[in-house]
Amino acid sequence: MKNCPIFISSADSYSDIWPVFFDLFKLNWPEFDGTIYLNTEKKVFQCEGLNIVCTQVGKLGSFGKVFRAGLEQVDSDKLLLMMIDYIFIDKIDSLQLKEYFDYFIASGLDSLCLGHQEYREFDTAGSKDTHAVVPPSRDMFSYQIAFWNKAVLHEMALPHENPWTSEWYGTKRANKMKIKLECLQKDVKQPIPYDPAGCLHQGKWLENAIEYLKMIDYSVDFEKRGYYQAPSPTIKNRLKAKWMLVKDGIRGSYWDLIKRKPIVTGN
Repeated sequence: MKNCPIFISSADSYSDIWPVFFDLFKLNWPEFDGTIYLNTEKKVFQCEGLNIVCTQVGKLGSFGKVFRAGLEQVDSDKLLLMMIDYIFIDKIDSLQLKEYFDYFIASGLDSLCLGHQEYREFDTAGSKDTHAVVPPSRDMFSYQIAFWNKAVLHEMALPHENPWTSEWYGTKRANKMKIKLECLQKDVKQPIPYDPAGCLHQGKWLENAIEYLKMIDYSVDFEKRGYYQAPSPTIKNRLKAKWMLVKDGIRGSYWDLIKRKPIVTGN
């Protein structure tokens, strides 16, 4: 996987998670010998045995700006995207992952999601392990672990957007662009075992991650971040979520969608 760098979306506010992520990375993928771009603002982090490039993009004020600025530093037009809270929970299948990466390149895909999601419609793919996703569909863009064409991924998050609004509007953009997306079939084993829910939500620890880290005797001060508890589904919370989408729409996401066109093959 030397020819496929990893881009890890993060920020300095998650620096306490970096040791956890990379300890489990080394434990489960000891043979990895490529470059890891850790998206940071001002901080630097290193881990023995891993080639970590900290982007140090500066305090830019929004997720979208930080994400894009870090992505622009990746010295490759293809990459493996990860979020910092997607901790590995078992051994990585390097050989299978390499096969999927070679297929991703040979097929000219914009993205290959290394898991399965409930897209609306599938078509036959060139691999026995994957489905071709037929747009329009839900989740045409998400931050799940996936191979990406860097230029296409760059278009999925606008500078003013946060992770949730970029997934919402990114899906709409991906549908209008008709990106070439494939995902693993439901019964195919994931080459990178991880919990797609992540280990954090709104900055607090999720119960599934707490149970896993305790099970493997990995010591973490969970009190520092606290424990996530899902809020009651009130009208106020629903209106708050709706306003978040409307606000980012007014700030540019609506207007951006108007100009989106299908990707021309070969570009």
